[in-house]
Amino acid sequence: LKGTPKELKLPKTNYWLYPSHDAQANFAAFDADKNAPFPLTYISFPSAKDPSWSERYPNKSTIEIVAPCPYKYFEAWKDMPWGQRGDEYDALKAEFGARLMEQLYNEMPNLRGKVDYFEVSTPLSTDYFCAYSRGELYGLEHGPERFQQTWLRPKTRIAGLYLTGQDVLSCGVGGAMMGGVLSAASVLGLQSLNLLPFMARFKTDRNTAQEGGAVNA
Repeated sequence: LKGTPKELKLPKTNYWLYPSHDAQANFAAFDADKNAPFPLTYISFPSAKDPSWSERYPNKSTIEIVAPCPYKYFEAWKDMPWGQRGDEYDALKAEFGARLMEQLYNEMPNLRGKVDYFEVSTPLSTDYFCAYSRGELYGLEHGPERFQQTWLRPKTRIAGLYLTGQDVLSCGVGGAMMGGVLSAASVLGLQSLNLLPFMARFKTDRNTAQEGGAVNA
């Protein structure tokens, strides 16, 4: 976007937008008809949460928008190379992108005309760049069976091989971060106790910084 987070009045919070209180019905409707409202739209403002952003990137801001999308809507192009999937694929991406942007403008109409550039990714994009075969954005399914897997832990039975990231613990940024902490602790053993003062200091510094002032498009 053109303008600083302060000028554009970007919040430090995340928006979670639902068309109704019935989440299951919302997902079922979108699964049956791609023209139905997105069952969920997540909007985040990364540049507004970064205290040093405006110093490093003056007069610019960023926004991320995420909405769940059934793989089947893009499956017809799964065997075509990235960047060469044709006009019909590009048109569907553009359609979803325009709808996501309208979700943003509905919440923050002051941003209309301030967007300098945006691009849209699809489940096929996630497959291509992250090797998730059906475009899964948050890794393993978050069901009870996931937490019953005895092998799903930082230290494996293969000497010197450790696992980390969100799938070791839980989904999202917080899960990935704590997955890294657990993996580091597994590698370091008792030496990992030396990390505790650093983690406490990081938490204090982060809170102080915050008090001084939170389909993808």
